[in-house]
Amino acid sequence: MSQRALSAVEIPFSKPTDGGAQLATRQFSQTDEGCYKLVLLELGIEFRANYLRRERHETFGELVVSCDLPGARVVTTGNVLSRGTFNFSSTQARHQRAMQLADMSKARELDWPRLMEELCVTVLDAEGKGREIVQLRDLPRPAPDEQFDVEGLQLLKQHPAILFGDGGAAKSYLALYLAGRLAERGVRVGLFDWELAGEDHRDRLERLFGPDMPALWYVRCDRPLVVEVDHLRQKAREHRLDYLVYDSVAFAAHGKAEDADSAISYFRCVRQIGPGSIHIAHITKSGDENDRKPFGSTFWHNSARATYFMKRAVESTDGRDVTVGVFNRKANLGRLLPARGFRFTFEADRTIVTKANVADVSDLADQLTLSQRMAYLLKGGPLTIAAIADELRAKVDSVTKTASRNQAFTKVPGADGVYRIALVEKRTP
Repeated sequence: MSQRALSAVEIPFSKPTDGGAQLATRQFSQTDEGCYKLVLLELGIEFRANYLRRERHETFGELVVSCDLPGARVVTTGNVLSRGTFNFSSTQARHQRAMQLADMSKARELDWPRLMEELCVTVLDAEGKGREIVQLRDLPRPAPDEQFDVEGLQLLKQHPAILFGDGGAAKSYLALYLAGRLAERGVRVGLFDWELAGEDHRDRLERLFGPDMPALWYVRCDRPLVVEVDHLRQKAREHRLDYLVYDSVAFAAHGKAEDADSAISYFRCVRQIGPGSIHIAHITKSGDENDRKPFGSTFWHNSARATYFMKRAVESTDGRDVTVGVFNRKANLGRLLPARGFRFTFEADRTIVTKANVADVSDLADQLTLSQRMAYLLKGGPLTIAAIADELRAKVDSVTKTASRNQAFTKVPGADGVYRIALVEKRTP
């Protein structure tokens, strides 16, 4: 009968040349996406590879080494021996970190170079395997509630959306209001902020919701998202955040917004961080299509699963009321949603948000399609084609084509013998 090899711990008087590293029991596991842990049980040494990412064909991440070796120069909290950014693909980086660990641990008898090599090879092998191939038909169907419905806007639970508009369109204010409404339902929402300060958002939040304002988690960011990604992913996991607000793309992007690489790297980071999110963006100052897509590379529009254009109407003469319209420009996972309107009323110590009908606001109605404008108009009753064209300042031919092609409209006879256009009545099943 073969006998189990005894470890250095079980033979106290033994002096293995590698300090017992080879005989120590290994436990290797994946703790999260791009995060791994290697533990040498008998030696009390733990390696953590966190937030791995690929750059220039090399794998970078955070390396944390902890131990309970006697005499080791560790940080009291967590017995951390070393923590910092690390290139797992570099043999030179492995050697340098091994020498540092040998010095800090006061255990030069341990074969630190071999341990570092083992860790890096194991982690790179695990990352290289990637996800298993599966049959699409074997995957579960998406849950029916994969969206948060907030004031008529559909916020995706697992994907990014962009809210874009001109400066001063109250985009940040609306995003904070939507975040607060989600938090009131018990959704754990985080705000990652590159533009304002926590005190500013806190003041707005209290104005919107009063002293008993909902709980939002806030992180002030000073560096591009590609630099902040590890920190933000850690905070999102630590506080179990369900939804995120990024304010704003222009300051969080790494490089020029017009460059495709800026958008691609930005959304790669967003995917690593995790939950569904809404991202505040701007528009170009000129051009016929500046209300169709956010400013910058087309990859901003292409990478988001949904986009919303936000426009501010001319405010009241006293500046007390501001009305904005939100128009769904893209929806990869469903149909385009009807336009939504919001009115912000600024009182002395409160900001009141109410719904508004965009069709009733001349500065916003021009963003609606002719079909949408006709539907709003005909809610008051059937009208002749000439009357519709005159009211909407549209061509008679355009109204005629829209009425004939859209199943939401029908013809009804009038008492004067002239047909009128009416909305089709919706029947309850």
